[in-house]
Amino acid sequence: MAVQARCHLGSPTVLYCGADDCLRIPVLRVAGFRVAHCASIGELESRLESDPETAVVLFEEGRGRSADAAVDLARLRSTAALVLFRHPAGDSSEEKFDLIIDPATLPARWLQSLAETLLSRAGFAAAASCWTQIARDLQARRRDLPPENRSRLPGVRIQLEKRRCT
Repeated sequence: MAVQARCHLGSPTVLYCGADDCLRIPVLRVAGFRVAHCASIGELESRLESDPETAVVLFEEGRGRSADAAVDLARLRSTAALVLFRHPAGDSSEEKFDLIIDPATLPARWLQSLAETLLSRAGFAAAASCWTQIARDLQARRRDLPPENRSRLPGVRIQLEKRRCT
């Protein structure tokens, strides 16, 4: 049984900036978010202009890839929450973000943190409660699996993400 969002307010839009090396975009989609991948600053600018209701902008840092320029643009053009997926060798300015997620954080945990961040921002309280429930459902499903299968939750690549991002 797939975990899906069942929110009456629809699915918040997420702009994902950077390479999706850790396969977080599929996790976000399974959780019910609408995700647009922005491969460049120009694409981010275009998406922010075309969708002013963007709820969150996620940045994936990489070795030698700082997110600072894209974050500055997003702050100027949007009121969306800004979230950084930290890279162990990253050097982005932490004070620019509403939430920073460490590399080894499991999807259920970062989805819950993302929901709490949305909850703290005006206008997203009801939607964020849905994402908090989804994160709890993911954690419960993982606990119900036999120990040898806990890292292989259907539809969510927890083990692959953990391996590739540490």
